[in-house]
Amino acid sequence: MTLLTLAGVGKRFNDGGKTRWVLEDVNAAVDGGSTAAVWGPSGSGKSTLLNLIAGLMVPDAGTIRFQAGNEDAVEVSSANARRRVAFRRRQIGFIFQFFNLVPTLTVAENILLPLQLNGLMAHRDDALARLDALGVGDCRERFPNTLSGGEQQRVAIARALAHSPPLLLADEPTGNLDARNAALVADLLWKTAVDAGCALVIATHNERIAARADASIELA
Repeated sequence: MTLLTLAGVGKRFNDGGKTRWVLEDVNAAVDGGSTAAVWGPSGSGKSTLLNLIAGLMVPDAGTIRFQAGNEDAVEVSSANARRRVAFRRRQIGFIFQFFNLVPTLTVAENILLPLQLNGLMAHRDDALARLDALGVGDCRERFPNTLSGGEQQRVAIARALAHSPPLLLADEPTGNLDARNAALVADLLWKTAVDAGCALVIATHNERIAARADASIELA
């Protein structure tokens, strides 16, 4: 079943008094449980597209539609701000390039934050258990600034999946890694998404990683 549909999506910005289209006429469909790569060179709009999908921005052209299972469809592109926040909290897991962990919260508190926001604290044990599965179970009481980059990345993955979202977005998660570690992180993301039964949309400029996906959205 199609989870996410992009039709004619475009986004423009003002640049020195001139209008510049960062994205134009982007069309794609992502099925539930599948993987898709948004790929292209730096500056091609990969992060912008993920932000549009998540409702952090709204497009200037086209539509973004999301439907999970038997739930009502969400017209992300035309929803008001409150509706987009509710959609993002429940339906989206977002892995940012620079992790965006809350520095004043412990690892465990970071993991439980999405559950608190969604009223899903009954699932706290399962969410915390994912830390063990990702090899950072012994970091629960530590703060993000005491972790290595690799540890923070694994915590960010666990947090993104804590509330069992149907769609996982990953923004250049291997952008600052060498080829070997990029492949290891990609393996981890693919396995974690499959185990969680969610769709994965990953923004990358790495052609090898893009080639692993079921579908690709190429940006010039």
